[in-house]
Amino acid sequence: DDEIGALAGKVVVAGEALPGALVERWRRGVGDGKVLNEYGPTEATVGTCVFPLVEAFDGVVPIGRPLPNVAMRILDAHLRPVPVGAVGELFVGGTGVARGYVGDAARTADRFVPDLYGPVGSRMYRTGDLARWRSDGAVEFLGRIDDQVKVRGYRIELGEVRAALVARPEVTDAAVIVSQEDQRLIAYIVGETPDLTDVLPEYMIPSVFVQVEAIPLTANGKLDRRALPDPDETATDSYVAPRTPAEERIAAVWTDLLGKNASVYDSFFDIGGHSILAVRLVSRLQQDFDLDLPIRVVFERPTIAHLAMEIEDRVRAEIDAQLAESS
Repeated sequence: DDEIGALAGKVVVAGEALPGALVERWRRGVGDGKVLNEYGPTEATVGTCVFPLVEAFDGVVPIGRPLPNVAMRILDAHLRPVPVGAVGELFVGGTGVARGYVGDAARTADRFVPDLYGPVGSRMYRTGDLARWRSDGAVEFLGRIDDQVKVRGYRIELGEVRAALVARPEVTDAAVIVSQEDQRLIAYIVGETPDLTDVLPEYMIPSVFVQVEAIPLTANGKLDRRALPDPDETATDSYVAPRTPAEERIAAVWTDLLGKNASVYDSFFDIGGHSILAVRLVSRLQQDFDLDLPIRVVFERPTIAHLAMEIEDRVRAEIDAQLAESS
């Protein structure tokens, strides 16, 4: 009875990523109560870390800090620890790690690897989950490595893009996919379209945002891709006109080359551009701005807004260099 009483008013959630908005809905319906978000694979005796929710939380709830006798390691492709805020694969070490899979030596060798940071002879379990350390010492789950995609030569973790979306107060839920037809990064959002330019590099910002009432899920709670609406029919209007003289001059060149107007945040390669047109674009911009501009700049900064900032920085650097020489 004492144990039951100690658990009264508490709920432990595990198995799927936990949106903070869902916790608040539960609290509104049930009343005050302590919510614990738990994470742990079966191969590590189920529970490995926990995050207590003592107040409202925007976005996806972290999976928390390691439980006693558990080691959580976030490592890069070379099994080196990543710094706080960087994305890596989550490994679990400690006394709860299983010996392996019965009768499956090959799979055991792949998933249970030597723990280079633990006691001699110890092993850790490779979860296949993407995660990162928060500054407060908690772990943030970002999705499966299976969700890593390659778009225009860049490797992108869809879970990291989704995490950036749901961290915005104007977004309560989101899903991110890659269009198989044209390799566009598409975000389905519940809420308003956010600005991600301050938290994600240009190549990770979705080309299209689609507002939906709810993210469709299958019976077992997974994303139902087949139920997602056609982005070309429901995409939000995110056109932003040129705002500076540099953006206006670049936009004019884009219109001439592509035959269409573009938002300053449209990617050159998402609206019809390709490598040959990129060469022509650079040539035109070099003439228009009287500036040396390497072709890689278009691939690294493929929007009008970011090209304008790059060109303005280079122009200022040249002026400063000329002033230094004259003095």
